[in-house]
Amino acid sequence: MRYLTLFVSFLALLIFSVPVNTFSQDTDLSPLGFPFGINKKQARNIIDSNGKRIVHDKEDSKDMRVIMMQGVIVELPIDTAGRDVLTELEFYDKKLLSSSLVFKSVDESEKVEIETEFDKYFTTTYGEPTERGSMLHFKTITWHAQDMLLVLHANEKDHSVKVQYKYKPGLAKRFEDDLDTKRGTVHKDPAKTMFLEGDYSKPTGYDEQYGTQ
Repeated sequence: MRYLTLFVSFLALLIFSVPVNTFSQDTDLSPLGFPFGINKKQARNIIDSNGKRIVHDKEDSKDMRVIMMQGVIVELPIDTAGRDVLTELEFYDKKLLSSSLVFKSVDESEKVEIETEFDKYFTTTYGEPTERGSMLHFKTITWHAQDMLLVLHANEKDHSVKVQYKYKPGLAKRFEDDLDTKRGTVHKDPAKTMFLEGDYSKPTGYDEQYGTQ
């Protein structure tokens, strides 16, 4: 029994000694320390508990809100000492669907260095990108990783780099909601439509026969 107790204590020590705030892995759905799906209040609690400062908190539309925090709360695969970096959180319908790192480089060489290091890290971790594209002064590289979409944005004009993590299931729901809004339609649950709203096909002459009109 004594050896069993010692073993359990040793195992617990190992578990609690593992760093919590590490950078993204394949199964990590909170890559920057903010789990997808949390609301604004929960995100602010995480920010406060890590002693960080919010520099931007704005409602961009009825369903969208963006919060930007100074610095990061996770260990990154690149050196951030002396670099201007923000953590950006994008909420849709009160749920976190995207988290990003935003780097403001002092010149083109620093931008290229950050871009190259993240490109190398993501390719090593998630494989070759599914897409590489450029338009005007923008460059975009995209990776797919389980339920996440990773996008590396580089802006040659202002020397900025944005590393974005998007929650794919949430993005699909957002797309459907936006499409319904544009079409002026609302997605209905077939069961609800049939049994609660009574909007189902009736046999010809049903209303006349049973006087339900």
